[in-house]
Amino acid sequence: MPNNHETVLITMLRQPRLGDIKEMRSDPFWEFGSFGLTGCHQRNMLHPKRAMELSGARLAFVQGGEAGFKLVYLTPPVTPIPYRDRTEVRWDGGEMPFRFESAPLIIDPSGGSHMPELLKLIQSVNRNGWMGRFASKFRTRREPLPAAATRQLVEVYERTRRHAEKQAFARLYTDALPFNPPKTDYDRRRTYEALLAAALAGAHN
Repeated sequence: MPNNHETVLITMLRQPRLGDIKEMRSDPFWEFGSFGLTGCHQRNMLHPKRAMELSGARLAFVQGGEAGFKLVYLTPPVTPIPYRDRTEVRWDGGEMPFRFESAPLIIDPSGGSHMPELLKLIQSVNRNGWMGRFASKFRTRREPLPAAATRQLVEVYERTRRHAEKQAFARLYTDALPFNPPKTDYDRRRTYEALLAAALAGAHN
């Protein structure tokens, strides 16, 4: 169970773009405990000028698909690293996320959820459908979840992860996606190191 000081932020992950033949959807780099080097979320959650506000927070990575929005991973407390034009967040562990189909359910099209406290936060959102309401509420949000929703999300995630079989976890990063991207990144360390080098070079310009 989270303590009174635990901070959790919903982090929405987009689906692969099937129209882009170069699309790999490499980030987050689960194996290296890293997110943000591709420049995603820089206008909101990972804006470099507000990066240090994330220090010690936990990020709840939510992936959408036809089956609904799933909680594929909840990080340990993160450390933000601001560069000139982007922010990377890092965490300890290097664990792989849930497979998409095995992850705890945030919300499905019918309003089903393993975390009803989150439903309370979107009931009044002026959008059609449960999934539309959730996306509208959290797509650009950078505020932490309220205490009751935080407690429930952490408890459900940690209990599910604790009791899950090995096959419930992603073997390749693409297993955490609702469908495969046009191109699979099979050399993720090389990709990560190249992105990190580019970010560091930009920081020194």
